[in-house]
Amino acid sequence: MREKQNKQTLAQINQNVRVQRLILLIAGLLFYQQYCTAQTTTIDSLKDALTKYRKEDTSRANILLHISAQYHDINADSQRFYAEEAYRIVKKTGDKSYLVRAMNQVGAAYLVSGKYDSSLAMYRAALDICNKNGLTGLKEYIYTNIGSVHHRLGDYPRAITYFDSGAIFAGKNNNSAVLARIFTNLGLVYYEQGAYELSLKNYLKGLEIHERLNNKEDIEVSLLNMSNIYYSLRDYNKAKAYATKAIKMARESGSDYSLVSCYTTLASILSDEKKYDSAMIYHRQAMALAMGLNQAFVVNIIKGNMAECYLNLGYTDSAHALYKESLTLSEQLKDKEGIAVARSGIGQVLIKKGQVKEGVSQLEAALRILSKTGLKEQALATAETLAKTFEQNGDYKSAIRYYKVKEAYRDSLAKEEALRNARKLEFDYELEKKEAQIALLKKDKDIEAANVKQQRLLLIAAVIGLVLASTIAFLFFSSLKNAKRNNELITRQKQELEQQAERLEQLNQFKDTTFSVLSHDLRSPINALTGTMAMMDEGIVTPEEFAVYKNELNNKLQSVSLMLDNLLLWARSQMKGEHTLSVERINVRRNVLRVFAVLKDAADHKDIRLVNNVDEGLYILADRTQIEMVIRNIVSNAIKFTPHGGMITVDASVESDKVSISITDTGVGMTQEQIDRLFKDGTNASTQGTGGEKGTGIGLILSYNFVKNNGGDMVACSKPGRGTTFTVTLPVGH
Repeated sequence: MREKQNKQTLAQINQNVRVQRLILLIAGLLFYQQYCTAQTTTIDSLKDALTKYRKEDTSRANILLHISAQYHDINADSQRFYAEEAYRIVKKTGDKSYLVRAMNQVGAAYLVSGKYDSSLAMYRAALDICNKNGLTGLKEYIYTNIGSVHHRLGDYPRAITYFDSGAIFAGKNNNSAVLARIFTNLGLVYYEQGAYELSLKNYLKGLEIHERLNNKEDIEVSLLNMSNIYYSLRDYNKAKAYATKAIKMARESGSDYSLVSCYTTLASILSDEKKYDSAMIYHRQAMALAMGLNQAFVVNIIKGNMAECYLNLGYTDSAHALYKESLTLSEQLKDKEGIAVARSGIGQVLIKKGQVKEGVSQLEAALRILSKTGLKEQALATAETLAKTFEQNGDYKSAIRYYKVKEAYRDSLAKEEALRNARKLEFDYELEKKEAQIALLKKDKDIEAANVKQQRLLLIAAVIGLVLASTIAFLFFSSLKNAKRNNELITRQKQELEQQAERLEQLNQFKDTTFSVLSHDLRSPINALTGTMAMMDEGIVTPEEFAVYKNELNNKLQSVSLMLDNLLLWARSQMKGEHTLSVERINVRRNVLRVFAVLKDAADHKDIRLVNNVDEGLYILADRTQIEMVIRNIVSNAIKFTPHGGMITVDASVESDKVSISITDTGVGMTQEQIDRLFKDGTNASTQGTGGEKGTGIGLILSYNFVKNNGGDMVACSKPGRGTTFTVTLPVGH
């Protein structure tokens, strides 16, 4: 009985771990050849061109970069060799655009080889060159590549931040292909954190663009991503259907890298169906292809999957050996998730061999890593395995402790609801395409029917006109006059209804956004605090370790506090139907100092300097509560979108009977389109800050209304990558 329970627990752990490790295969090389246009030439013909062209200039560097890109899914060493040779040449030519391209390709080669520090250093140096030389057309690639490195390192908040930055520049530069791939990467990050609805939304956004552009390889990747979503949600029939489609496309395209991902996905599904012999066949096929690609990261994932399969088949020695190899390679690659998976597997093997103490030690080490990286699915399963192991060995106190940890993680996961929503999203996506086709057909039929009806009416009018011309003429003109009045009435009513519908849609959208963010942003910090306190209470997290989490928890709770203040003030203004002012004389400098005191921890967390340049003797006439909330919202927003090491400055000046308060940051900036949408109800959706911060999106709208209500004005001035200045103008307080 005990052995059977252990097998079931092992399956539950690896069922989640395997999928989330596997999905990394898909995003690994999405952005390695962005700077090289699609090539129909072969590597041999490119090498032949390289042999003929000997002059060391940008033309030779361009050929080298194309060869490097051709090797991106064939051989990492060759990819790095040709990229570094191009880098050497362009450094001498001084061409900044080619220099950035070469640095990006070298960084990609380092990433494939698991040299993450070198990869990040190269990408950041390339970004610095872009900023100094105004090369905005290349930024979407570099931001996204930096996000991919942080993704590999398990730093999901930073990965999302850089992916979002890449999406901003991709949209600005109309780069649909890169934007679609960013959606795919975001879907992957949300997938690994168990946010399946957000994951599927991003996958579907990317798939829609890929289908429009007819990017077959990217469509293939999207199909495989969908397969993994349904695999994680235990809908194996749908998972296999998507995987089968992806395998067919991969075989047609001849991409060995894609086949590795497809075979591994299908093997994982078969393993969950307890068809271990069939699963092992696909694992071995994937391993043979991966070894030829010289992809250490990919090989490591497959080793872990094969080890699990061996364990399920009862070959503990083979499983133990593969898990140890995977642990060594994961440590070399600095792959935190890989280390956790390997330790978890080793712990299972040791417990199965009767070495319970050693096995528990490995499982506890795995749980610590999983807790820090935010991988809730694996952490939940590992905590449950530990609880059952202690229970089976009579240590009920420890068993209860880990059952509590397991329940803390379970509260944030709701897979059945996610599955329903995932299916609905997919259905809506297909339905939307069909409705568009039906609308076109209906429009054609309506036009045809209108023509037929018009011809019929004309014929009847002509026949009747021969008999009763005068009567018909009278009726016709009378009818025409009535019709005109009716049409005018209908037009007015239609316009009124459209205006009401538009306003209701805006309010409904605002309501949906607000409650959606509330349900997530209130739950997230509270769950984080609950889980952390539970682990500290049970001794899993020490006070020293808790100190590491303290700042992050404090920032989350401050964000929730500001969000609730905004919502309460907004609700109060909506219920009253107008703003009731309590005007008084306010010292501007002291008001700013109070705001800085409230937001100091959030600024210190990102090493942002707050500077107050306002004179002591400057006063305004306004409602103190409303204006303090205005300044607090703007400064909080500046902290949110300013990267580490930045600065936020507040200045003020008097012009006639008005005081102008300017709040300037050194953040990511905005496009003119974003500025135009800032103060419009229902259109200013919240975006994540440079540190993963979130909000409801109503702060600036509320602030704008408060400033207007106090007889002032509020404007924004910004450029992407060069920071933002908000200027608030209010009556002077003499």
